Amino acid sequence: MIRKIVSLTLAWMFLISSISGVMLFISPPGRVAHWTDWSFLGFTKTQWDHLHTVTTLLMIIAVILHLYYNWKPFTSYMKDSITKALSTTKELILSIVFTAIIALGAIFELVPLNFIINTGDYISEDWEVTYGSPPYNHAELDTLKTFCKKLNINYEVAKSTLEKSNLTLKESHSLLRIATDNKISPQKIFEIITFKTSKQSLMPREGSGMGKKTLSQVCEIRGLNLKKVLIKLRKNGIEANGTDKFKIIAQKYKITPMKLLEIIEER
Repeated sequence: MIRKIVSLTLAWMFLISSISGVMLFISPPGRVAHWTDWSFLGFTKTQWDHLHTVTTLLMIIAVILHLYYNWKPFTSYMKDSITKALSTTKELILSIVFTAIIALGAIFELVPLNFIINTGDYISEDWEVTYGSPPYNHAELDTLKTFCKKLNINYEVAKSTLEKSNLTLKESHSLLRIATDNKISPQKIFEIITFKTSKQSLMPREGSGMGKKTLSQVCEIRGLNLKKVLIKLRKNGIEANGTDKFKIIAQKYKITPMKLLEIIEER
């Protein structure tokens, strides 16, 4: 009975871990998910992350128990497999080489495995085009006072604006806590106190994730015309296209992503 329970538990944990893994692969970056209070099927990114972590660990435990209760047939099978593997040296070497190629390809983003990585990055970053992003990383963890100070926003005016919008807040609470208490997102609080949407918000800071996006994604987020931006870049001696990563363009011409952003937004 215990063996059957362990085997079934292992199967369920594998299924749930696989589903949550796929969800994390295609979900928005943490900065966007936390800022916009993103959720899917009623679960936030943090909850999907916790689900994946717990089920994966339980799956490992279930595998160990499964081996424990099936140790004799397992060792017998392994002995036969090892004997056969050693007698087929060619197949053994090829399997090791194949595994090494997969591992190294994933680590160093080699073709064609980089297609999987880039696809995940594209899907993940594309959420930012749809939902917008915070003005700086982990902005939702700062108190309203600290948040306003970093963005040169008048704290008293911001506090008064939120209170007039019937939002309850405490000075010691983080932006995320205030948002949670009022059943809205940190992004919505930002929009209320700045009277604008996050897609057209203040100049992003270093670490905002801008460098990972393509030039076309940056243009869409900042409300810029891609064709006009490409023309402007050529006038500044920078050759690029919409599919180029923002950070790669900056590195090629030995400037920072922030400097590149200044160039394309210059009036």
